[in-house]
Amino acid sequence: MNAYLKDKADQMLERYLELEKAFMWEHNLTKHFTALVLTQTERSVSKEGIKNAIDVINSNTGAFSYFRGTYRFMLAGLMVSESDSIEGTFSRIQTCEQNLKTAGFKNGTHMPIASYALYKCAGDEDSLSVARRAHDIYGLLKTNHPWITSSDDYSMAILLAKSECDLNRIEEAYNALNDLGFHKGNELQSLSHILALSNRSIQEVVAVCSNLKKQLKDNKLNLSVSFYAALGIITLIYFEDEGITADWMALSNYLNQQKKYKWLGKGMNVLLASALVSDRWIKESEVGRITISISIETLIAAQMAALIAATTASAAAASSST
Repeated sequence: MNAYLKDKADQMLERYLELEKAFMWEHNLTKHFTALVLTQTERSVSKEGIKNAIDVINSNTGAFSYFRGTYRFMLAGLMVSESDSIEGTFSRIQTCEQNLKTAGFKNGTHMPIASYALYKCAGDEDSLSVARRAHDIYGLLKTNHPWITSSDDYSMAILLAKSECDLNRIEEAYNALNDLGFHKGNELQSLSHILALSNRSIQEVVAVCSNLKKQLKDNKLNLSVSFYAALGIITLIYFEDEGITADWMALSNYLNQQKKYKWLGKGMNVLLASALVSDRWIKESEVGRITISISIETLIAAQMAALIAATTASAAAASSST
């Protein structure tokens, strides 16, 4: 397999082991995510830095703030990975939170990640304007799929608002993927959102996405619906570099062989591999680097957040039943 990617995977494991030791009570997936973003930004694990970021979140939010919930450690890791000015970064994220609420989004579990997505995506544009467009888009998504559209789609609505893509492409992709055997539901809706970000025809992106799914199966990397987003991420890049597929498969299999990653499951390792492979492509490419980079980082964060929320809810339900 590619030596650079193997080295990145090994670095990610080293960072995870440090985080596991330093923050043993945090959710394992949040530590894997933080190890990933620190590896991508080439930052070492700073126990004090992450603790400081957590303190900044705690000192600037109320006792019942969703920022203090499941995603606190994720946000701390994201802020530490990109800036030395944690207070300033978190202040801007909080401004984005207020703008999302002003635009009409309801507060809830996924608001912290949505606020981070707006902070990353708005760029030089007024974040309130982006938030208002995103709320309009979210309303259309809710109209088309009322039963499966919820707060975990906030981040995608923000990405779509910033990309200004034709929303009709989402429904076209959703139906075309379903015709090819993809299961209907929130995960397929998220995948159709990602594919709509491409400037290629829906027929093209759907065909590539379906072929990638088949290649995963052929490589004994069957992908459950929970990880459809990984297919979308690689599909976005495939048209610029078809060779990315082989690296993606090899890295996914390599992660599956590692003791600390094997228990995560093939789907999660495929998602992590998609993040590392896409990050390498972004750093080496001269095509659409900034836009795609922000989109993929936000996609990974939103996907991991949804998975963490799902596993937390499942564990809570199991605990209450006993």
